[in-house]
Amino acid sequence: MTQIGAAFALMGYGLIGVFSVLIVIYLVVKLLGKIFPEEERK
Repeated sequence: MTQIGAAFALMGYGLIGVFSVLIVIYLVVKLLGKIFPEEERK
């Protein structure tokens, strides 16, 4: 049971890490969108 609990805990932390990275990337893209208007993108 302990090993299963540890596995779920690691999976949970992994998911949190992935979501954190996605949120950071999303915010960076939003900031770049403000700095560089859509018209300048190619």
